[in-house]
Amino acid sequence: MIGKKTAEVRAFWERQRTALGIDTELYHASTFADVRFATYHDELLGLVAAGKKRATAHIQLDFERNNIRQRGVGDYWVVLNSAFEPRFLIRITDVDVRPFNQVEQSFAEREGEGDKSLAYWARVHREYFEQQCAEWGVLWSESRPTVCEGFEVLATA
Repeated sequence: MIGKKTAEVRAFWERQRTALGIDTELYHASTFADVRFATYHDELLGLVAAGKKRATAHIQLDFERNNIRQRGVGDYWVVLNSAFEPRFLIRITDVDVRPFNQVEQSFAEREGEGDKSLAYWARVHREYFEQQCAEWGVLWSESRPTVCEGFEVLATA
């Protein structure tokens, strides 16, 4: 997850906040993934636009290493594309933290990637998380806490 609250991001947030009657000033702004490792990031945004992707996952260490407050139910998130432009405003509907090797098929289906199988989910997420861990100089483990977030789309840029 990377990104900044640029003037363009702040303007999108303020327009949507006003239009939707959101009464908080707090929101997150980032990509779903680090685009250096997830070169397919914008394809994920296409799945969101098509209504196929309604969840995402991160290893918990991602929040810690990037000094990002872990999102909770009800949090707002301006999701950015690989050029760090706003694409969606989403609201977190549920959060479940569990070891990577205990993520369930139902979550993989909500992520909506590939063939929606747990095997596909585990393969692509393991590859991504291994790259992150290598970048940080930490060992990957199948028991690493994984933050599984469900969301609803509130607005599209």
